[in-house]
Amino acid sequence: MPTKRQQKGLSLVEVLVALTIFAFGVLGLLGMHATALATFSDAKYRADAALLADSLINQIWIDRINLPAYAYSGGSGGAAVSSWVANGVMAALPAADAVVAVAGSQVTVTITWLPPGAAQPRSHVAVATIQEP
Repeated sequence: MPTKRQQKGLSLVEVLVALTIFAFGVLGLLGMHATALATFSDAKYRADAALLADSLINQIWIDRINLPAYAYSGGSGGAAVSSWVANGVMAALPAADAVVAVAGSQVTVTITWLPPGAAQPRSHVAVATIQEP
């Protein structure tokens, strides 16, 4: 059995080991928090893009008589789509742009954005067939 003299300073080593283990645990939790925050932001951007695409498709359904006027490609297009891009897409998503392709009765809405800190842009594509009543 060790004497008191042999155990001197042993509790200090135990405390240092415990603090080191605790510090690594806290660092792990901070890393998980950062990952969860980035994932949440990405999911929010995807949901916003889907809602924006659906809102434009709904507007096209209401005004289907003017379907060709909804074609839009990077700054050139109808006033309704330009307003939707400026006030909706660019306001809700970071570094965003949209393309609306009209081919006959099929409308394809493509929204792209670049999340902060991401290397690759993300995109959402919605396709709808607009039929006459």
